[in-house]
Amino acid sequence: MEGHQRNLYLYERFNTQVVGVSRDDVTTLQYWGKDLGVTFPLLSNISGYLGESFGVMIGNEPAFARRTLIIDTKGVVRYVRDGSPDYKDILLFLKKLHSEGEEPGK
Repeated sequence: MEGHQRNLYLYERFNTQVVGVSRDDVTTLQYWGKDLGVTFPLLSNISGYLGESFGVMIGNEPAFARRTLIIDTKGVVRYVRDGSPDYKDILLFLKKLHSEGEEPGK
């Protein structure tokens, strides 16, 4: 999360909104976000329904591991990577979308 916070100004140049999603409850996320100095929204997804909604399941289970997604303005998942975020890869992908005239969802 701190890496996304550091790169927030770069993401904004590509008309991108960063949102963190966690299985933690709202109160935990509020404290956690404050402790990390995160200024972007953190969503509580206790049931895991977002994984199913965006088709990012692992087998038959919602994906709860660390995962990065980029969703375009039409709601189409355009980028999925597991593990810790690769910020250079994310920025290159956003640049590619931008050059194609596509914008990530905002």
